[in-house]
Amino acid sequence: MIALDHPKGSCFFLFKVLLVSTAIGTLTTVSEGSSNEASKASPPRATATPNMILIPKGSFIMGSDSRWPDEGPMHTVYVDGFRIDKFEVTNLLYRTFIEATGRPAPADWIGDMYPPSNGNHPVVFVTWYDANDFCHWAGKRLPTDIEWEKAARGTDGRWFPWGNDFDPKKANVPQLKLGGTTPVGSFPKGNSPYGVSDMAGNVWEWTASWYKAYAGNKRPTENYGEKYRVLKGGSWIDCSGYHCGISAPNFNRSFFNPGTKNNGFGFRCAESL
Repeated sequence: MIALDHPKGSCFFLFKVLLVSTAIGTLTTVSEGSSNEASKASPPRATATPNMILIPKGSFIMGSDSRWPDEGPMHTVYVDGFRIDKFEVTNLLYRTFIEATGRPAPADWIGDMYPPSNGNHPVVFVTWYDANDFCHWAGKRLPTDIEWEKAARGTDGRWFPWGNDFDPKKANVPQLKLGGTTPVGSFPKGNSPYGVSDMAGNVWEWTASWYKAYAGNKRPTENYGEKYRVLKGGSWIDCSGYHCGISAPNFNRSFFNPGTKNNGFGFRCAESL
């Protein structure tokens, strides 16, 4: 098992934001108003995609007391049943959204076409607003961070979707050194207990949740509140030079301005039962 780095110093919350944005390189932030301009009309909605997985109602273990203070305390949460996309939203699916709504294409596309051979890769360079609008257009919604973590973790409190030992061969994580995204579903041995793919690595995934402290957390920070949205899952990007630790654990939390977009952020959708 590879050791997971622990945070250093009292400014780790700000450090955690800065290290990810610095490691990613290309990063843009847009305002809510400008992001929503393309969605003011009422375009036709997509029909629900069939690749969704049922996550049954019940309790699970969320969080951790082993690493970053914002990941704790470990606690038990009850979740109503829901469905979640088996795969991250791909460039191919996102193109149908662009064609139907007139929304601007992501920054890595050429015109209205994604990079060659990347149709089945997760779409990137999408803000929280882009992700939220896509999911609503598709008749779904973004998962909460609680729902996301249950879908990734199951009920036994495991650290990674596949178990408690870190295995870089089971996900597109920096340690595999692939240098970019991979087609969704490329690592079936890394699926979660419910069969959800790519819940570790490939791209960080936007959730519906604001970045707030868990109940019982004793480490206040000015970053908590309704300013930043939570992302989950880690990505292919290597930030080890900043002592960020491994980003793949189910309980890891990243937080960014919802107008941020870069080559390591994507999403998947969920729906209530």
